[in-house]
Amino acid sequence: MNYQSLVEFQYWTVIGQICNLLLQMYLFKRFLFKPIKNILAQRQSEVDSTYDEAAKAKVDAENAKAEYESHLREARAEAAAITSRAVETAKRQSAELVKAAEAETVALREKATRDIELERRKAMNEAKGEISSLAVELASKVVKKEIDQKDHEALFEQFIDELGEKL
Repeated sequence: MNYQSLVEFQYWTVIGQICNLLLQMYLFKRFLFKPIKNILAQRQSEVDSTYDEAAKAKVDAENAKAEYESHLREARAEAAAITSRAVETAKRQSAELVKAAEAETVALREKATRDIELERRKAMNEAKGEISSLAVELASKVVKKEIDQKDHEALFEQFIDELGEKL
């Protein structure tokens, strides 16, 4: 076998190999690289759209959270306002009840004072009537008999005793 023919440089073989290489590169680029490049671009756009959707969802979630917190603050403020109005109403009603009770107490006290004064006057009038009748009785007894000092003291004692029993 001739080993030298294996090592020999042949121009036609080199040109054929270069043409073959160029043809393979063209076919790879045309049928292999472009579809793979398109698939990679499509996947990249899908990933980008997923990231965009995730970013939008995050923004929407943050907006929803802010809106929820705003509503919560408003609800708390409204609850505090309702509570303060209820407390004020309760204080006002309790003050009105206390005033009404005090007014009723004053009215009852005045009525009791008037009733006591009436009863006292009635008792005084009755006592005056009794004293008058006793005085008239005493005077009639004194007129009936002449009184000496001893009889005078006895009549006076009797008058006092009768007066004490009637009062």
